[in-house]
Amino acid sequence: MKKWFLTLMCMLAASVVMVGCSANTMSTAPTASPMTTTAAPTHSPMATAEATAEPAPAATMEAMTPAQAGQLAEKIAQAVQQISEIDEAQVVVNNDRALVAVRFDAQYNAGLDDRMKQQITETVQKVDDGLKDVEITDDDTLHGQIKGLGERVANVTGLDELADDFGDLWDRIVGR
Repeated sequence: MKKWFLTLMCMLAASVVMVGCSANTMSTAPTASPMTTTAAPTHSPMATAEATAEPAPAATMEAMTPAQAGQLAEKIAQAVQQISEIDEAQVVVNNDRALVAVRFDAQYNAGLDDRMKQQITETVQKVDDGLKDVEITDDDTLHGQIKGLGERVANVTGLDELADDFGDLWDRIVGR
């Protein structure tokens, strides 16, 4: 009787362990989620307190000051960093165009595919629907150059002073 009871208890314990191990059905793959809390801190001189996804008025895009462009770029960067696959984003805005450089989370392996480009573009246009042209890169060199251009925005009197550099970066990303 004792052997039978001991065997039954061992089988029951083994069954509980097997069922417990097989019940872990949660996926570990990253997904697009607004609840992400792993966004890297930004080091831009134009930091704002909070990113929102409210569209900015598109009618004033031509008359945007460098301070406004810096604030908009910061809002966009914070919104893009809310995409779970993205670890860091740098953004520069000039008139109705935006350059976005991203670094992906280490777990994300798909790179900058069409789905990710579309998701980033939609996120940018949710922040400001006046941005009609959005170019995105995951190149480390361009990431640094976009970050540098964004830092220079704070020191100019008008965005036209950076138009040539912005255009050069734009052409490098587009591949012209």
